[in-house]
Amino acid sequence: MKLKYILLSVFAFAALLTGCKDEIEIPNLKEVKVDMSYIGFAKGGGSKTITLIATESWNITNVPDWLTVTPTSGGAAPEGTKVTFSTGATESDYFSEVYIHCAGKVQVLTVTQIAGPQEIVLSTCKEVRENGVDGKIYWVEGQVMVIENTVYGNWRLNDGTGELLIYGTLDAKGNTQNFLSLGLAVGDRVMVHGPRLTYGAEIELVDVTVDKITPSLITAAVEAVEVPKEGGMFEVAVLYKGDGLDIEYNEDWLSVKSMSKGADDSTRVAFVAEPNLGGDRTASISFTSAKGGNSSTVRVVVTQIGAIIDATIEEFIAAAEDATQYRISGLITRDTGNDYGNIYIKDATGEVYIYGILDEHGQTKQWKNMGIKEGDIVTVVTPRGSYAGTPQGVNATVEEHIPVVEATLSEFLEAAVGDTYYRLVGTVGTLSETDQYGNFNISDGTSEVYVYGLVPGWRGASRLFQTLLAETGLKEGDLITIVGRRAAYNESPQVGNAFYVSHQPADGIVF
Repeated sequence: MKLKYILLSVFAFAALLTGCKDEIEIPNLKEVKVDMSYIGFAKGGGSKTITLIATESWNITNVPDWLTVTPTSGGAAPEGTKVTFSTGATESDYFSEVYIHCAGKVQVLTVTQIAGPQEIVLSTCKEVRENGVDGKIYWVEGQVMVIENTVYGNWRLNDGTGELLIYGTLDAKGNTQNFLSLGLAVGDRVMVHGPRLTYGAEIELVDVTVDKITPSLITAAVEAVEVPKEGGMFEVAVLYKGDGLDIEYNEDWLSVKSMSKGADDSTRVAFVAEPNLGGDRTASISFTSAKGGNSSTVRVVVTQIGAIIDATIEEFIAAAEDATQYRISGLITRDTGNDYGNIYIKDATGEVYIYGILDEHGQTKQWKNMGIKEGDIVTVVTPRGSYAGTPQGVNATVEEHIPVVEATLSEFLEAAVGDTYYRLVGTVGTLSETDQYGNFNISDGTSEVYVYGLVPGWRGASRLFQTLLAETGLKEGDLITIVGRRAAYNESPQVGNAFYVSHQPADGIVF
C-alpha cells in the first residue's frame, strides 16, 4: 500500500547534513590486495600510485604501450609496496585491463584515459544493470539517495528506473579520497560517468567523474527514526523550496497526524505509528518537492522494534528475510578468525553462519576482545539475512555466553559439581538397544565416567537417543565428543545435561 499526503505552499531551503558510514572494502584476493581497482586519467595524463599487498612474489602483465608502470614486479610485500601508473597527454580514449599475478591468482585492474570532449549518451540505471558491460563507461543521471562513505565517495544513485552503487567519486581534479570537496548531498540531482563493475550481486559504477550537480529542492532534518514497540507520535522536519510537498509512505501502520510550520521555516510533519505486536519492521517515507522540470526527493527510514522471537536454528533458517529479530543459541562449531566475528553456531536442529558480531556498545571488529572462543555456547539476537541465497545471521549481539572448558576425563572427575560445561572425548561403552535416554559409559584408557542422558545437540529434546544412533551411526567403541556438566548421583560422578557434538567411528571415518 502506498499512502500519499500533499501540502501546497513554499517554505525555505537549507543544505542537508550527511553521515559517514563504514568503508566498503575493494574486491580483492587474499594473495594480492590493492587499494584502488580502477585508475582513471584525464586527457592531460599524469601519474597515480596504488598500494599493493602481496603474500608472495608478484608481477604485472598486459601493460599497454600508452601506459607506464613502475615497478612491474617484486617480492612478498605484507606491509604494502607502492606501484605508480603514468600516462602522457592524448587525443584518444584508452581502456585496458592490467593483470597482477601472485601465488597463482590474478588481480585485475582497470585503467582508462578519456580525451574528450565526447558525445554524452545517458543510460538509465536499469539499462546499466540489465544490459551493461563491465569496463564500459556509462553516463547516468539521478538523485543521491544515501551516502555510505564520505572519504572515497560511495553512494547510491536512483533515476526512477532503479538504483546503482557509485563506488568511488573523483574530485574536480580527478583525484580520489576527496569526496567532501564536491559538496554533494542526499537529495541532489547528479550526472556522473564511469566504468561499470560487477562485484558479487552488486552492479557498480567505479571512480566516477561528476559532470553536473543540481542542488536538492528539499532536505530533511533526519535520515532515520526509531519508534518504540508501543508506537506513538514522532515528527520529521523538512525544508523545501519547490511548489509543494508530496509525502508518500509504504506501510499502513503509519499515518500523518498533522503538519505545522516551525520557527526555522521548516515544515514539521507529525506521524503516528501503531503498536507493534510482531517482529521488527521498517517503513520508508518519501518527501518530494518539485519546481519547473526539477524534482527532488529525500527518504526517511522508520524502524520499529518488536518482540524478539525465540527460535531454533532450523526455524531461523526457514524464516523470512526481514528486520525481525530472532534469539537463537548454539555451540560455536567454527570461528573463521575474522575480527568481525564471523562464526558458525549449531544446535540440535541445524547449523547457521553468523556474519558479524557486535559488542555491547554496538561496535564492529571487537570480536577478538570479547573473550568468546570456538567451542563455547552463545545465545545471539540477530535478523535473518542471506548471502547468495544462503541464510545467515547479520550483525548479531551476544545475549548470553557460556564458556566450555576442554578437559580430560580425569580432570572432569576431579572437578566440583556445578554449572560449568566441559568438552569431553571418550570411547563409547556398552549401549542398550532400548535405551531412549542415552545412558552409557565413556572412557579414555585411564578414566571412565557415566553419561546420564545424551540429547542430539545443544537444547535438543530428550528420549531421542535411538534416533540419534540411527542418524549418526554412533555405536559401541566409537570415539565420541560431548559437552556436559559435572554432576553426581549418590556421590557417584556422572556427566549431566550432556549433548552430542561429533564422533569418530572405530573404523576411522570422521563425521
